[in-house]
Amino acid sequence: MLNNLHSYSYMLGISVDGIGYTLLQTIAFVMFWIVMNNDKGLTLFEFYGDKVVSYLLATAAGVGIGASIDFKDLVDGKFSMSYYNDEFVSAGKLSTTYYNNGLVSAGSLLLAIVCTASLSIMSSYALQKKV
Repeated sequence: MLNNLHSYSYMLGISVDGIGYTLLQTIAFVMFWIVMNNDKGLTLFEFYGDKVVSYLLATAAGVGIGASIDFKDLVDGKFSMSYYNDEFVSAGKLSTTYYNNGLVSAGSLLLAIVCTASLSIMSSYALQKKV
């Protein structure tokens, strides 16, 4: 179970990093471009940043999906009964709900991967035009 927590914390950390990079790219870099009126260094940073963030998001989605599927299979037959919401529910049913939520959150990273991969392609074309 400890590895599961590490997997989900990695997924959460990379998600927060991706949001931070997106905010940095949209707010700070646009202000820098307006003030300095020189975006050659900015284009190079966006090129490498988009590549790194898209690969990190891909690994986070893979870790989240893999951990959810593996631990859901592991826990399903391991525990017999648990008390939840004033009734007895099998722990397998509880774990299935928990790990399905993990699958949904990891699956939402797939949309982020598609978006950052398309930004990565666009930054490749922009860098080619600048250099």
